Amino acid sequence: MTRRSYAAGALLVLALALSACVSLPTSGPVVESSTSNRADARRASDIDARSPAKGATRSEIVTGFLDAMTAWPIQTSVAKEYLTEEAAAGWNPEQETIIYSDSLPVHESAGSVSVQLTAADRLDQVGAWRGAIGDEALTLSFRLTVDHGEYRIADPPDALVVPASWFRQRYRQVSLYYFDPLAKILVPEPVFVPEGDQLASSLVSALLAGPPPLARGVVRSFLPPGLSVGLSVPVDDQGVAHVSLVGEGSKVTSEQAELMLAQLAWTMRQDPTIEALRVTVDGTDLPLPGGASKYSVQSAASFDPAGPGSGRQLIGLSRGRLFTGTLGDLSPASGAFGDVDAGLDTVAVRPDLELAAAVDDNGHRVRIAPVREVSDQPVPRTLLSGGDYVRPTWDNAGRLWILERRPGGAAVWLDDHNGLRQLDVPGITGSRAHALLVSRDGTRLLAVVRGAGGDEVVGVRVLIGGRGQVLQTRPPVVIRPPEGSRISDIAWTGPTRIGLLTPTAPGSLYEVDVASADGATVGVDVASTIVSGKVLDLAGSPVADAPMLAVYADRYFDLARQASYDPGSMVLSQLDYTG
Repeated sequence: MTRRSYAAGALLVLALALSACVSLPTSGPVVESSTSNRADARRASDIDARSPAKGATRSEIVTGFLDAMTAWPIQTSVAKEYLTEEAAAGWNPEQETIIYSDSLPVHESAGSVSVQLTAADRLDQVGAWRGAIGDEALTLSFRLTVDHGEYRIADPPDALVVPASWFRQRYRQVSLYYFDPLAKILVPEPVFVPEGDQLASSLVSALLAGPPPLARGVVRSFLPPGLSVGLSVPVDDQGVAHVSLVGEGSKVTSEQAELMLAQLAWTMRQDPTIEALRVTVDGTDLPLPGGASKYSVQSAASFDPAGPGSGRQLIGLSRGRLFTGTLGDLSPASGAFGDVDAGLDTVAVRPDLELAAAVDDNGHRVRIAPVREVSDQPVPRTLLSGGDYVRPTWDNAGRLWILERRPGGAAVWLDDHNGLRQLDVPGITGSRAHALLVSRDGTRLLAVVRGAGGDEVVGVRVLIGGRGQVLQTRPPVVIRPPEGSRISDIAWTGPTRIGLLTPTAPGSLYEVDVASADGATVGVDVASTIVSGKVLDLAGSPVADAPMLAVYADRYFDLARQASYDPGSMVLSQLDYTG
């Protein structure tokens, strides 16, 4: 399948979670970009499934069954007509989704019919991306039998099987919001849901299904098990979504209600028609803070997945000195790292803007110091020395993650409330990793790993204990396979999107890609933009509307809004957001 659809201004599209496209610039460093508009999804016409024709052959029954699964709005009642009565009763198309790029004509053999797919990908029952299907599973075989005088399928796969072109037009990737184990911060989990009038209902139903299988044990939900959404989630003219939850839900306390509402609000705010919620559980109103009659989807800021009040603050280095501020307004930090003779190589600032971790001594030492001057100014504390360290990365709980490059393979260090220690992270430890990035919630690690076929991006989920301690990591997943090129920088550019900087002609031409942090390649507006000049790095934030910046020594450039910022007398060697 095609990995990318190119989009004009698509970095903004992705950062705003599939908002409208922007026009191409007439000046500035962006020199090439192509378009792919998601508006098709909202114009997708209804598709009526056709019942099986009388006397249809075995091949026609299989072909008709596959066609019937493309009914829109989604319904599978007609598809079941192609099955035997027994098979129809047991068929579970919600178990998974198979998305195929192309298929060969059906082939009949004895009592079966097979369909050979050229490539296919899979979603789990919640809609989370599971990646490509192996070659050995690309053949779909159907056993047919005669039922009431007509051929019918006796063993359908428990899956919705649909073409990629159909899927791209009618599904969108969204985030379901769960909590970290301490219930301190929301964790976005990307999944695919149907577009259109079904969006509100789809969001609630997906959230009620619980975390996707690969996220279980990593995140937690405060929505009681056993609940389901009513017939639909209607949205009235005032933008209020009426969420009626039914089932054998346990009694909900006011504390649990606050967490439930936070999950629902952050999940449902992705539907632009929704401004507030009214929620009932088995007919009883869910208690709202302050006795309000409705709950704004902009509430629950204290659980912001980017960290409360953070995500837009910039930090930078100029002549080895730490600067902090906002777009167009950077000034020296008042702490020790802001001194003229600080001599820093690279730096990362904790999301609360209190502590900085800096690499100096030509990459061979990591030190920590307060960002701002304090009354009893401490000397920067040396955390590691003697190795080859890259830019550290902080999560919102104050855990500091450090990658050390070694001739025999990389090592990952963690400094948290239990002190400094090395972690064994499959897919990263012992590899040729040269960049590391952690999500604000601390549950997702991304690394750029060099190989013979180019750089790849590897993702690892982190299991955190009830006291905030890192317990272990899950097996790695390839987020972006090697494509014969090198990746010089990686940055968040939304809750579940990452920006990748690739030198096309080092020193003069660079490609900026945006990819999904779960590795999804179908149904996602991954983007590529070409920028000219000597780009040092990318500045990106998990805050959806924070601009992604291409950083030059003498300026930094908002890639989506085509706005250039002059750092004045500063000569930039690094610019980043906190984290």
